[in-house]
Amino acid sequence: MRGRFFFLSMPVLAFATGCNAAVIQFDDLTESLVVLVDGVRVTGNGGRISNFNQVGESVSFDITTGGNNFITTTSFTNLVEPPGGDDPPGTVSDRIVLTFVADTTTYHVAFGSDPNLPNIPAGATDLTTVPQQGLPPNPYFEDGTSQKVATVFSDPGVALDTYFVRSDAVPEPVSLMLVGIGLILGSIAHRRNGAATLKLRR
Repeated sequence: MRGRFFFLSMPVLAFATGCNAAVIQFDDLTESLVVLVDGVRVTGNGGRISNFNQVGESVSFDITTGGNNFITTTSFTNLVEPPGGDDPPGTVSDRIVLTFVADTTTYHVAFGSDPNLPNIPAGATDLTTVPQQGLPPNPYFEDGTSQKVATVFSDPGVALDTYFVRSDAVPEPVSLMLVGIGLILGSIAHRRNGAATLKLRR
């Protein structure tokens, strides 16, 4: 009997023995998206990856699971703009969509950054609503660090692949300018208060 993958199953992140577990990261720090598998940059087909296609800030590929098969399901995670970003807070900045089809040994991955976001099929599951995934609840703000967005489990409690996104979440120039002005004004006020104290002591 072939094993089935439990994509939404358990929160434990132990790796399965002999199933080529991987950490896949999407670095969206510039206008050019970088895909890393276990720290090695991927630019085409090879290893477990096939049908690799990258255009601008979007990428899609299939990834084999080494002989196990799936139940049919589609899931996604959105990372959204934080307050002080280039766009209104809550605007979707990055999205991953994972698609699994019954009786196949590969699953499909699509990732994109605004405005090249992959479509969410009807009935897809928002992974931030699945406790076993261990993700923050919506809104899941991007923060410029490496943020987990999905885990694929080969068995309950056994992670096969874990996905991370590192995005270019930086305050817009106007926000930085306002912070700078606030610091300057605070410094001036502090100096004035200090001078007034000295005068009172004389």
